[in-house]
Amino acid sequence: MQTIRSRSPMRISFAGGGTDIKAYFEKYGGVVISATIGIYAYSSLTPRNDKIVFIKEPAFNIDYSIDLKNGNVRGKASQFFDAIIKHFKPENGFYLISHIDTEYGSGLGSSSAMMVSLVGVFNKWLNLNLNEYEIANLACKIEREDLAIAGGFQDQYASTFGGFNFIEFKKDDIIVNRMKIKQDVINELQFRLLLVNLHAPRFSGIIHKQMQKTLNEPEVLEHYEAIKKLAIEIKNRIYKGNFDDFGHLLKEEWGHKKKLSEGITNPQIDAFFEHCEKNGALGYKLLGAGGGGYALLFTDAEHKHDLIKSLAGYEIRNVEFVKNGLEVWSI
Repeated sequence: MQTIRSRSPMRISFAGGGTDIKAYFEKYGGVVISATIGIYAYSSLTPRNDKIVFIKEPAFNIDYSIDLKNGNVRGKASQFFDAIIKHFKPENGFYLISHIDTEYGSGLGSSSAMMVSLVGVFNKWLNLNLNEYEIANLACKIEREDLAIAGGFQDQYASTFGGFNFIEFKKDDIIVNRMKIKQDVINELQFRLLLVNLHAPRFSGIIHKQMQKTLNEPEVLEHYEAIKKLAIEIKNRIYKGNFDDFGHLLKEEWGHKKKLSEGITNPQIDAFFEHCEKNGALGYKLLGAGGGGYALLFTDAEHKHDLIKSLAGYEIRNVEFVKNGLEVWSI
């Protein structure tokens, strides 16, 4: 039988994170500007002629089987993958293996990219013909409702659609505005941006739950409004290729974001960014919910390599933007 494979990219969010939490955007509306990068989640599904399901995911040492006839499980089951089976209710068994290019809790939207990749292979296998909006919405539903994992809605849409996007979150709708960016602008961003792994992976759901408790406080609402305005400003800078104060805007966004809840930053993270600023970083922010994972740095082009030298011992990645979102194929 043919094997169906998928890959879905992770993303960096320049601004707007937090305003994509449903409890917030249903009342106030949210916006996010993000772009997908060449770090992926992968899934491979091979159909079987019996009723046995085999699932493997090496990062969490997941390796178990389910008999669809009687529900018997061998090995330690995973709620994440079980939720997919419960939703799609396949009649026949399959062999499924999934993996990612980085670690979970990285701040790059890894778990949501994985969910998108899973929806992608089932969509093709079962001939459901779901479009991009339907795939992203379903990935959100399974994560946020079926699994009750607290979090925002930007990651699933970014991973499904791919490229640079300005995403609007409204009470009854989510709209993905694809951005057409000049290649020179993309090249400059890739040259001046760095990803630094702080090696402190965290469960973003905990921070998102904390954020939901405080999002209606007047002082906190002011920070959310500032973040939305900065998302629009950063979007306009990228469109125009104006990087004069791009780093300052990133740093300003981070300043507001870390005020949304406790746990988003800590003294070690603050000291790291202070070091980066002294050594050539014009702007910075922690990606994802906060608390750990990848930091995004916008460098002074002349001092980029000095900054890299000063970060000896850290895992540093160059940023490679990718245009495609979810890709699914069969072999």
